[in-house]
Amino acid sequence: MPKRELNGRKIGDAISDSTRAEILRHILKAYPQPQTITDIEKALSKRVSPTTISFHLHKLRDAGLIATDGHKKGFRALSQAVNIKIDNNGVHVEER
Repeated sequence: MPKRELNGRKIGDAISDSTRAEILRHILKAYPQPQTITDIEKALSKRVSPTTISFHLHKLRDAGLIATDGHKKGFRALSQAVNIKIDNNGVHVEER
């Protein structure tokens, strides 16, 4: 299977929001177990509506960080960890 290319700009945009970052941390902790919107809603430190969680999950999917086989089956991280390095040569994203 070819290695996927991750877009550092999309990832930066996706994790720049504190709620999205918290959702991603929760999903990564549960790796490889999928998490439903209800699971995520219960794990968050503040009240967030299911509609807003769905919006954030869409952003994380667009960045290539999570995947789903349907809302009812849950959302899962595509890798156990992502390292982001920024230097004078740009943004570098590595999966673990």
